[in-house]
Amino acid sequence: MRTSIYLARFLTLFLCVVFPLYLALHASAWLPDIRLLLFSLSKRAEGLHVALTSPLAAPPAPISKEAFEAFAEPAEPVRAPQGGTRKKYPSLPDDLVHCINSLEQYTFLAEQVLQRKHARYAKQTPAQKAISNKLGYLAHFEKARKGIEVNARFSAQIAQMAREDYHTGPRALEDQEDAEFGVADLVFGHLSRDWSTQGAKERQAVFPPVLHGLKQHFGGNGRGKKVLVPGSGYDVTANELDYGSILAYNLLANHTSSLHQHTLQPFVTKWTHQANPSSRYSALTVPDHWPNKAVKLVEGDFLDMFPRDGEFDAVVTLFFIDISENVVDFLSNIHRLLKPGGVWINLGPLKWGTHSALQLSAEEVLQLADLLGFDVDHTSRKSIDSLYAEQPDTLLKFTYGECLPFSLWGVRTVADGRVVTQFWSATKRV
Repeated sequence: MRTSIYLARFLTLFLCVVFPLYLALHASAWLPDIRLLLFSLSKRAEGLHVALTSPLAAPPAPISKEAFEAFAEPAEPVRAPQGGTRKKYPSLPDDLVHCINSLEQYTFLAEQVLQRKHARYAKQTPAQKAISNKLGYLAHFEKARKGIEVNARFSAQIAQMAREDYHTGPRALEDQEDAEFGVADLVFGHLSRDWSTQGAKERQAVFPPVLHGLKQHFGGNGRGKKVLVPGSGYDVTANELDYGSILAYNLLANHTSSLHQHTLQPFVTKWTHQANPSSRYSALTVPDHWPNKAVKLVEGDFLDMFPRDGEFDAVVTLFFIDISENVVDFLSNIHRLLKPGGVWINLGPLKWGTHSALQLSAEEVLQLADLLGFDVDHTSRKSIDSLYAEQPDTLLKFTYGECLPFSLWGVRTVADGRVVTQFWSATKRV
């Protein structure tokens, strides 16, 4: 009880005596701040009153279609959710934008690969570095940079040609960090295999059986036949979804004036599995032969680009079937596109990726073909050894060839890096 009385008396003394005295002593210091605060509140209240009592403004005039389109291209960067590509030209296909950007950023991306190699070299002790330098290891970095400059000039040519063909203008297509080194590296590999003298041996292993299969099916009546080659672009109608291959082909077919005009060093960042260090810097020239002017290149998804049923006399799939998200869709589409009695010729592995809904065995693929209406010519089946984009003098060779009998397309990895592929043909059941 007494405690409550004392507390009440203390509060009364504080409020009536101590606090007023404190205000009197410090009021002169606070007055300017208090005046400023009150003035600011007064101005805001006045502005709010004017806004609430004023009549509404007339709505803005609608933007014309021409004005909208003028502002729409080129657009400012649009930030996509994390993990997505941040595009500045949303009207272009995603893969095309990514390909052009990656080719333009090749120097930066290749230098990053080189910097990682140098960082590992730099972690050595002084004694280890001294021994490494006696081997001439440090000189490899400068040689590699010169090779990167060679490749960068070629990559820039492809990218510039693509910008002109697709009317992108000079602005960046996507953020620099979205570029990918593997895009240019894959382009160089395709060019080495398909358009250089170094790749002639690989081509001679797989093209003649396909051409022989077509000749055997058509006999002497091959003239005027329509052949579709999805994913590879060898003859008649080529269908391609990989924009790296599309842009490189366009450069060779439409912007090249002489054979062996373009120089590449495609292995300049690949230092492993080498018998001789000089093979890292081996140069090749493209093209070693002219693109066939009779080829009609169709860009886009194989499943979407050909709406007409029974349009082709033959479909040739070369290292293609195993890239499908669902092989049922690919085989069904091949069957739909063929005329009755048309031939399907295939050569390639079953190297299903993790994206594939079905990773079928060879026997299951045969059963699927039969279920969809194909008659498989089992006498046509044969194993064909083929290297794929081989680096000169490499100690690691991936060979597509026969390791096990009667394995249609089957992929079996063994100790020496070999896998199995087989050639076969089938006709659309009448």
